[in-house]
This record gives sequence, structure tokens and C-alpha cells, in this order.
Amino acid sequence: AIAKRIDLAMARTDLERTAKSLGLTQATRFVNALSLSGAENVSWATKVDSSGVTTTERARLRGYEAAFEIPIFDFGEARAREAEETYMRAVNRLVEKAVNARSEIREAYAAYSGALGVARLYTSRVLPLRKTIQDESLLRYNGMLSDLFVLLQDVRARVLSNVAAIDAQRDFFIAESEFRAAMLGAGRSGADAKPAALAANAAD
Repeated sequence: AIAKRIDLAMARTDLERTAKSLGLTQATRFVNALSLSGAENVSWATKVDSSGVTTTERARLRGYEAAFEIPIFDFGEARAREAEETYMRAVNRLVEKAVNARSEIREAYAAYSGALGVARLYTSRVLPLRKTIQDESLLRYNGMLSDLFVLLQDVRARVLSNVAAIDAQRDFFIAESEFRAAMLGAGRSGADAKPAALAANAAD
């Protein structure tokens, strides 16, 4: 998930180059910089002992989740302090990128979930209700229980609901594409664009 982002992959490569240039080859543990599950955050770590045995401790997550591991080395007393500081600076840069990536994914996922809910609301409730109202209006008009003006009002309301439903579906497709882009670190295609359904509601 988050580890597949292009920008984080490049940052991880830079971190690996830094470690290699400092002569660091064997990581003693892997720290998860992030763990994303809906609105929850948990941390977990994988440790590697001297015999190469790996142990992992991790909290149970619900829903959508993502993890991002960073290798940590045991510099030891013989290692130069400058080397440790150089590597940890690279780690901090990578962690910062991961935090920003998590924020982008969270924002995009929230927009995606909201747009999906609105689109489903129109499809499952608003449009069927408008059809029922128009059908009832037509029956009342045919039975001479209401005038043509009332029928035209209901027809117009149904047409506007159909337009709003199309706009909501469009907003969902945009939000979905932006969520996928955020997962890959490709940026947002319409960050400044106002969702069409919201714009229509504001105009009304």
C-alpha cells in the first residue's frame, strides 16, 4: 500500500545508498514508521537477533491498512558518531515523507468514502423516491385531483435529481482516481476542483 508510493520508494533507495556508503549491511531491527487503518494508528516492530531469527509484534488492525518499515542498525561503540548521525538524518527525512504520504492517503480516502456514500444515496434512495413522487403526481393528474403545474414541478424535480446523481457519480470517479493516485504518490489531479454535487447544492 503506502510502501508502493513512488516518492517513498525513491526515498528508501536513498536511505539504502546512505547505509551502504557507511558500510552498514546487517539491520538489527525494522521499525514501522506508520500503520494506517481507517482512523486508527498503531505501531509495530520486527526484530532480528544475532542468529538471524526474526520476531514481529503488531497490534490487530481493522479495515484499510498500510505499513512502512525502516531498517535500524546497531552502530556500536566502534562506529563513528558522524556515521550514525548521517544515517539517522536520512531516516528522519524518510519518516517525514512517510508522514506526509499518510496524510495525503487519509485525505484522499476520506473524500473517496464521502463521494461513494453520496453516489449510493442518490442511487438507492433519492432517485427511486423521485420516481415514486412523479408517478403519484401523474396518477393524481390523470384523475383530475391536481393540475398540470404540480405535475410539471415534480417532473422538474426528478430531472434535477437525475442531474445531481450524475454529478455525484462523477465526483466519486474523481475521488477514486485521486485516492489511487495518492496510493502511488502521483499527486492529486483536481485538488482545487470543487465537487460538482457540492457546487450544485451551493448554487441552489
